[in-house]
Amino acid sequence: MAQVTQARWQNRLDLDYDRLSGKYFGIGALIASARMLWVIARTSGLLGSPPSPALSDIETGLGVLLWIYAGLGLIALVGILAGRAQQEQYISSGRVIINYAGVIFFLLLSTRVQTVVQAQAFPITVWGLQLTNGLVLGGVYALVALGYTLVYGILFMINFAHGEVLVLGTFGGYFAFTYLVDLGGGMFEVGAAQVAGVLLPLIMAILFLPLELLVSRGGRERTSGAQVSSTWLLTLSTLPVRFLVGALVGFGLLQALGAFAPQIYRVVITVMGLLFIVAAGMLTSMLVAIGLERVAYRPLRHAPRLTPLISAIGASFFLQQTMLNIFGPGQRFYVRPPLIDGTWNIPVADIGVIPVTKTGVIIVIVSIVLMVLLYTFVQRSKTGRAMRSVAEDKDTAALMGVDVDQVIVVTFAIGALLAGAAGVMMGFHNLSFNFRTGFIPGLKAFTAAVLGGIGNIPGAMFGGFFLGLVEALGPTMLGIPTEYKDVIAFSLLVLVLIFRPTGIFGEVLSEKKV
Repeated sequence: MAQVTQARWQNRLDLDYDRLSGKYFGIGALIASARMLWVIARTSGLLGSPPSPALSDIETGLGVLLWIYAGLGLIALVGILAGRAQQEQYISSGRVIINYAGVIFFLLLSTRVQTVVQAQAFPITVWGLQLTNGLVLGGVYALVALGYTLVYGILFMINFAHGEVLVLGTFGGYFAFTYLVDLGGGMFEVGAAQVAGVLLPLIMAILFLPLELLVSRGGRERTSGAQVSSTWLLTLSTLPVRFLVGALVGFGLLQALGAFAPQIYRVVITVMGLLFIVAAGMLTSMLVAIGLERVAYRPLRHAPRLTPLISAIGASFFLQQTMLNIFGPGQRFYVRPPLIDGTWNIPVADIGVIPVTKTGVIIVIVSIVLMVLLYTFVQRSKTGRAMRSVAEDKDTAALMGVDVDQVIVVTFAIGALLAGAAGVMMGFHNLSFNFRTGFIPGLKAFTAAVLGGIGNIPGAMFGGFFLGLVEALGPTMLGIPTEYKDVIAFSLLVLVLIFRPTGIFGEVLSEKKV
């Protein structure tokens, strides 16, 4: 009994060593990151120009602290390896060694960044421009990564055709944009005004309907077969009147703005036109994703896990070749409407000005809003609860009355809607695209999903923005050409898989899948 107790105690200590080494790695990464950010802030003039000598002392202190931290870790590592070598039962020390190697990696990385930044002394304008570029990239990556993480959380597969779903949304938005321009005789605003004359009254008409009552009543009828009450009959009879009144209000509002507030009218019709373009891109991506699920994935629902993966790769090449043969290899071009064209110059104290594109601001804001709406939908709505139950256990969810196939289709549709919105915004930001434009962003978004923790919605959001920032700031910090940004991004994926295989936020998987 004493030997069993001693063995259990030794095993508990070894597990603690692995866990403590992970915390040791995390603290070392934080110290190294603080050192890199501090040297950037000091040399860019953000902390004063010229900076105070005390700021250099803090930077030096962080470097010394990191070296001492690495030295103490080496002593602890040697002690752990020696202690485990004396035990009769072999216990792997791979995780402890890897975590210590991670601290050494961050030590060398921070030293490299300090050397480069001190030698170049980039102004705040350079860092601000790279920061905004990183946020824009991160917003696109995060939206696409949500599609990966939703599908993986439910089907435990990677939809490698998601990048092509993204670029098909870009094509859908492009053709909608072309339609508006043709409708307006070559002028976007004229075509947008005609679309707004239909779209705004329709939106107002829908808002005049008792949407909450209709949705709740529809849900009760599907689940319990409730009897039709007199109040419900009255509501149904007034629906045409409500719809007509709402449409008249929307049409009258649009006409009043055109007559008395032409500036606001121009903004409204431009927004309506852009919503029409984004909706076209999202609808295109959604239809493609639903078709893929029905044709390429549903027949393989119970096949071995490698089979759907091969099917996804095949679907990716199929869509690429289809777009090549239909649309051709040439570049297509978006044209920004005047409302979203140009940049804003943001002053930073008295040390410089950071130019920020209007499309970049729109991408970041819309990305964050869509992510928050998605997270709220998954956590609070009935369909979201069904999605989480299917992700936990499909068979049990089916026994509880959940339509598993419908939930999976909804999951693909939601991920595709986000990818379509990202594709249209990317088109307006980059202005040009072709049939292969979605391949690299799709891989980057997959990388972002793995960084944050596959199956984890907040993790996918964080991973997208984190990858975008690293990709934008990395070449400047390391003193290498910007052409190496893809190398940095995929190297980051390898490093995360080595040092934290479950991602920064950890995977969200059911016990059955684990």
